[in-house]
Amino acid sequence: MPICLVCSAWGVGPLCLRCRSLLKPVDTRVAFDQLQVGSALGHESAARRLVHLLKYQGLRMAGEVLGAAMVTLVPPGATTLVPVPRAVVRKMKYGTDPALVLAGVVGAAVDLPVVSALAARLWWPAHAGMDRDSRRSPRFRVVAPAPAGSVLVDDVLTTGATLAAAGQLLGVGQAITATRAGTRGCG
Repeated sequence: MPICLVCSAWGVGPLCLRCRSLLKPVDTRVAFDQLQVGSALGHESAARRLVHLLKYQGLRMAGEVLGAAMVTLVPPGATTLVPVPRAVVRKMKYGTDPALVLAGVVGAAVDLPVVSALAARLWWPAHAGMDRDSRRSPRFRVVAPAPAGSVLVDDVLTTGATLAAAGQLLGVGQAITATRAGTRGCG
């Protein structure tokens, strides 16, 4: 019998019924600059724990649960999924690139290719807990063109600065994320 990823209770599947009930869908798209972003879940409770397990423990099953929640967000006409890469030092330290895992899960579910069109810098300051004005936009390097109809994929939408920087660089106008911070009352 499997153990719940969030609370470690014995259950059926990767989440017990209680933790699954704690996942709060977000039902609105938001705009940042020229980018429309859809997020699957509020970044709280069980969803926040799943993101943490994916980002800092490299637990792929957490990415599969989050990715499954993102599948319905893929906009009509999407041709390619482009993960927003993690800083190289963090990828090495934690052994995973969350957006790449999520893009792979979503791409497999909707039969879309994943194109790693961006390369991350070696390092940039952590943004956790900072407001939009305090954040410096991460810098990326284009390593492959993003085909028309590309959709950016990331793990968490907080201020939109990272996705806006990636979208502007590639000329991409759509993005999806597993969770969105600051969603109390949404969903």
